[in-house]
Amino acid sequence: MLSRIRRTLSGQGGFTLIELVIVLVILGILLALALPQYLATRRKAYLAEADQNLQEMRTQAWTFYLERNTFAGVDAAVNPPAASPNWQYAWGTCNATSCQMTATGQGPVNGATVTVTLSNTGQATITSTGF
Repeated sequence: MLSRIRRTLSGQGGFTLIELVIVLVILGILLALALPQYLATRRKAYLAEADQNLQEMRTQAWTFYLERNTFAGVDAAVNPPAASPNWQYAWGTCNATSCQMTATGQGPVNGATVTVTLSNTGQATITSTGF
Protein backbone atom coordinates (compact mmCIF):
# COMPACT_ATOMS: atom_id res chain seq x y z
CA MET A 1 0.00 0.00 0.00
CA LEU A 2 2.78 2.43 0.95
CA SER A 3 4.70 1.66 -2.22
CA ARG A 4 1.58 2.39 -4.26
CA ILE A 5 1.26 5.87 -2.66
CA ARG A 6 4.96 6.59 -3.31
CA ARG A 7 4.56 5.65 -6.98
CA THR A 8 1.50 7.90 -7.29
CA LEU A 9 3.21 10.85 -5.61
CA SER A 10 6.43 10.53 -7.60
CA GLY A 11 4.47 10.53 -10.84
CA GLN A 12 2.76 13.82 -10.07
CA GLY A 13 4.40 16.96 -11.38
CA GLY A 14 3.90 20.63 -10.63
CA PHE A 15 4.03 23.59 -12.91
CA THR A 16 7.26 24.13 -14.73
CA LEU A 17 9.10 27.41 -14.61
CA ILE A 18 8.27 28.06 -18.27
CA GLU A 19 4.52 27.69 -17.58
CA LEU A 20 4.71 30.12 -14.66
CA VAL A 21 6.64 32.67 -16.73
CA ILE A 22 4.09 32.43 -19.55
CA VAL A 23 1.23 33.05 -17.10
CA LEU A 24 3.07 36.07 -15.66
CA VAL A 25 3.70 37.47 -19.15
CA ILE A 26 0.01 37.11 -20.03
CA LEU A 27 -0.99 38.86 -16.79
CA GLY A 28 1.49 41.65 -17.54
CA ILE A 29 0.02 42.17 -21.01
CA LEU A 30 -3.52 42.30 -19.62
CA LEU A 31 -2.41 44.82 -16.99
CA ALA A 32 -0.69 46.98 -19.61
CA LEU A 33 -3.91 47.03 -21.64
CA ALA A 34 -6.19 47.81 -18.68
CA LEU A 35 -4.08 50.44 -16.88
CA PRO A 36 -4.60 53.33 -19.37
CA GLN A 37 -8.37 52.82 -19.24
CA TYR A 38 -8.29 52.87 -15.45
CA LEU A 39 -6.20 56.04 -15.33
CA ALA A 40 -8.45 57.79 -17.86
CA THR A 41 -11.53 56.91 -15.84
CA ARG A 42 -9.87 58.15 -12.67
CA ARG A 43 -8.94 61.43 -14.36
CA LYS A 44 -12.54 61.88 -15.52
CA ALA A 45 -13.72 61.39 -11.94
CA TYR A 46 -11.36 64.11 -10.70
CA LEU A 47 -12.60 66.45 -13.42
CA ALA A 48 -16.23 65.67 -12.54
CA GLU A 49 -15.53 66.65 -8.93
CA ALA A 50 -14.17 70.03 -10.00
CA ASP A 51 -17.04 70.51 -12.44
CA GLN A 52 -19.64 69.83 -9.75
CA ASN A 53 -18.19 72.35 -7.31
CA LEU A 54 -17.66 74.98 -10.02
CA GLN A 55 -21.30 74.49 -11.05
CA GLU A 56 -22.25 75.31 -7.47
CA MET A 57 -20.13 78.48 -7.62
CA ARG A 58 -21.69 79.40 -10.99
CA THR A 59 -25.17 79.09 -9.53
CA GLN A 60 -24.24 81.28 -6.57
CA ALA A 61 -22.62 83.89 -8.82
CA TRP A 62 -25.62 83.96 -11.15
CA THR A 63 -28.00 84.39 -8.19
CA PHE A 64 -25.81 87.24 -6.94
CA TYR A 65 -25.92 88.86 -10.39
CA LEU A 66 -29.71 88.57 -10.65
CA GLU A 67 -30.12 90.23 -7.25
CA ARG A 68 -27.64 93.07 -7.83
CA ASN A 69 -27.24 93.32 -11.62
CA THR A 70 -23.45 93.05 -11.23
CA PHE A 71 -20.86 90.41 -10.42
CA ALA A 72 -18.72 92.92 -8.53
CA GLY A 73 -18.44 91.85 -4.91
CA VAL A 74 -19.49 88.25 -5.38
CA ASP A 75 -16.05 87.08 -4.28
CA ALA A 76 -16.48 88.82 -0.93
CA ALA A 77 -20.14 87.87 -0.40
CA VAL A 78 -20.07 84.18 -1.36
CA ASN A 79 -17.59 81.66 0.00
CA PRO A 80 -16.20 79.11 -2.46
CA PRO A 81 -16.65 75.41 -1.64
CA ALA A 82 -14.24 73.95 0.87
CA ALA A 83 -11.00 72.62 -0.54
CA SER A 84 -10.86 68.89 -1.15
CA PRO A 85 -7.76 66.69 -1.22
CA ASN A 86 -7.84 67.09 -5.02
CA TRP A 87 -8.89 70.70 -5.67
CA GLN A 88 -8.57 74.21 -4.23
CA TYR A 89 -11.43 76.54 -5.27
CA ALA A 90 -11.20 80.31 -5.58
CA TRP A 91 -12.94 83.29 -7.15
CA GLY A 92 -11.05 85.02 -9.92
CA THR A 93 -11.78 88.44 -11.35
CA CYS A 94 -15.40 89.49 -10.87
CA ASN A 95 -16.58 92.80 -12.35
CA ALA A 96 -19.86 94.27 -13.59
CA THR A 97 -20.20 91.97 -16.62
CA SER A 98 -18.31 88.75 -15.87
CA CYS A 99 -17.01 86.56 -13.10
CA GLN A 100 -14.27 83.96 -13.09
CA MET A 101 -14.00 80.88 -10.85
CA THR A 102 -11.01 78.57 -10.67
CA ALA A 103 -10.29 75.07 -9.40
CA THR A 104 -6.58 74.42 -8.96
CA GLY A 105 -5.46 70.81 -8.76
CA GLN A 106 -3.48 69.43 -5.89
CA GLY A 107 -2.43 65.95 -4.91
CA PRO A 108 -3.09 63.50 -7.77
CA VAL A 109 -4.14 66.29 -10.16
CA ASN A 110 -1.38 68.72 -9.22
CA GLY A 111 -0.82 71.25 -12.00
CA ALA A 112 -4.30 70.95 -13.49
CA THR A 113 -6.67 73.93 -13.50
CA VAL A 114 -10.29 74.32 -14.48
CA THR A 115 -11.54 77.86 -15.03
CA VAL A 116 -15.13 78.96 -15.57
CA THR A 117 -15.97 82.44 -16.82
CA LEU A 118 -19.61 83.46 -16.39
CA SER A 119 -20.92 86.40 -18.41
CA ASN A 120 -23.88 88.67 -17.70
CA THR A 121 -25.84 86.83 -20.39
CA GLY A 122 -25.66 83.65 -18.33
CA GLN A 123 -23.25 81.93 -20.69
CA ALA A 124 -20.36 80.04 -19.08
CA THR A 125 -17.04 79.32 -20.75
CA ILE A 126 -15.03 76.44 -19.31
CA THR A 127 -11.32 75.96 -19.91
CA SER A 128 -9.12 73.27 -18.43
CA THR A 129 -5.37 72.77 -18.56
CA GLY A 130 -3.08 70.04 -17.34
CA PHE A 131 -5.27 67.11 -18.37
